[in-house]
Amino acid sequence: MRRARRVLPAALAAALAAALLAGCGGEGPDPTRTGGSVTDPTATTPAATTRATNPVWPSNFPDPQVLPDGGGWIAIATNGNGMNVQTLVSDDLRTWTQGSDALPQLPSWTTKGKVWAPEAHRFGDRWVLFYTTMAPDPAIQCISVAVADDPAGPYRDTSRGPLVCEQDQGGSIDASPFVASDGTAYLYWKNDGNAVGMDTWISVQRLSADGLHLEGEPKRLVKQDLPWEGSLVEAPFVWERGGVFHLFYSANDYGSDKYAVGHATATSPTGPFTKDPEPVLTSTDVAAGPGHCALFEHDGTVWMVYHAWDPGAVGSEVPGRTMWLSRVTFDGSTVRVEQPASTIAGL
Repeated sequence: MRRARRVLPAALAAALAAALLAGCGGEGPDPTRTGGSVTDPTATTPAATTRATNPVWPSNFPDPQVLPDGGGWIAIATNGNGMNVQTLVSDDLRTWTQGSDALPQLPSWTTKGKVWAPEAHRFGDRWVLFYTTMAPDPAIQCISVAVADDPAGPYRDTSRGPLVCEQDQGGSIDASPFVASDGTAYLYWKNDGNAVGMDTWISVQRLSADGLHLEGEPKRLVKQDLPWEGSLVEAPFVWERGGVFHLFYSANDYGSDKYAVGHATATSPTGPFTKDPEPVLTSTDVAAGPGHCALFEHDGTVWMVYHAWDPGAVGSEVPGRTMWLSRVTFDGSTVRVEQPASTIAGL
């Protein structure tokens, strides 16, 4: 895969420049001295002065997911910046550069402009991408599927119509694939009921071994029934840990500071799920309306990637919904998500 050129972070560039000037001018600690030399306690290295900070991507990148790509990482997101599926590339999860469109061509039955919430998973030797797009008739949002050899694409969708499209329920959005530890694959999604004044349900259905077809019948899991959730639940993502299935989801108005991430648990990927009474990720003084999360693991630490607004620009196209990271820890059925902060501890 051709990677975009990485830009040297400003803090790291400044630290390197300072070190070079000190060496050339003969002032300050000599970086070449070793052994019995006395170390200047105020001296720092570029690595020590570089901290991971949020947002990790400061421009509009809604509904993000982070995927491993060899020794690096790929992030994918909702349409924007002239792409159907936006991508970012990183070697260290701290510094990201713009990639190319992961889904440059759409199938003939849909149109550009509303390609939302892509999520991908590896099935065998191929990557399978599930995404939301406009159905032909009626014109509602539904779910389609595409395949690629690489997590960054290009993905190819040769379908003749949507994979999931609940026409009598407002449509279907926010598909999320999951493979349990026993190898069984599932697809979670939300009916777009809030678009037509109906209830919103997160549902699940078995996937074929190649991830391309649904099997059996769908099952409804949870709907909006807690005060903080407002009129909807959406954006499911399931994580298995120690025999417990953790369902993360978002609720309330995505264009407000009330949007947040909820959590529910079950002993089976098909439920029944028991919700926590309050959200596990909420607005802070640096991030408003955090939500539409996905989890991934790096060096033994579980991370949550999500989008959030600048508190002073909620609902604004600039900077839009930027990409953030928080650590996640598990204790049986209990989960703790670090709240949005400007500095990312442990990265």
